[in-house]
Amino acid sequence: MRSQLYTKVGLHGFLSSLEDTADDSVTVYITQASFPDYADSLRPDKKYNTQFAEIREATKTEAVVDSVKKYGTGVAIFWGRQSKQIVLPAFPITRSEVAEGVFDTSVLQEVIDSKYLIGVVMVTWGWYALGIFDGGNLVECKIGTGYIHKEHKKGGSSQKRFARRTEEQKKDFLRRVANRIEERFGSYMPDFIFFGGNRLILKPLIEESRYLQTRTDRISPRILNVRYADREALMGSLDEINKSLVFTF
Repeated sequence: MRSQLYTKVGLHGFLSSLEDTADDSVTVYITQASFPDYADSLRPDKKYNTQFAEIREATKTEAVVDSVKKYGTGVAIFWGRQSKQIVLPAFPITRSEVAEGVFDTSVLQEVIDSKYLIGVVMVTWGWYALGIFDGGNLVECKIGTGYIHKEHKKGGSSQKRFARRTEEQKKDFLRRVANRIEERFGSYMPDFIFFGGNRLILKPLIEESRYLQTRTDRISPRILNVRYADREALMGSLDEINKSLVFTF
């Protein structure tokens, strides 16, 4: 088994190539909420017993299970005698269904071709970058900073005093970011919100932000890996968000 990330264009090319390998094939779509139980519940035609047995085993592979939790979008499965793939799309599969004797890419094509309103919240200690993307266009943006003392290593009462000051600075910084989210995102209702940066910041940020608290169901479990929360990272985030993960068996 190997895995590969595909851009939107790359995934389109991959789906087109499937048409040449549709040998005794089956297609299975499983929403996040139904994974992996839907595969276990299927009662296929006897002709495809081998394929479905292999699918049930593949959906329980540790790497697949872990990645499905990370992406939170469900899976598209294209399984033949020669070509065998599980796709974790960038955005959620909308329905669970099965097709026997064909590679049916229509549901996945619909998912990746849809136009989404996406909120991006990138935060590291002292830096933040906020943006709203409508399709491929950045329609709202705010980049900011906040001073936070570095760790004091001398020890004693001085270290404790600096630690308290640092904690207060972090709280003030998160309140400032929460206010900027409200100001910039308040008039939008994103389909999805992606967080990037220091993953330990997400929980306390949600606690400070009423906007995020009321939209937790839209926050992707996939954390964008960025070192600096700046404009460059924000502008590059959409490419990362649109990547799908493909496992080949």
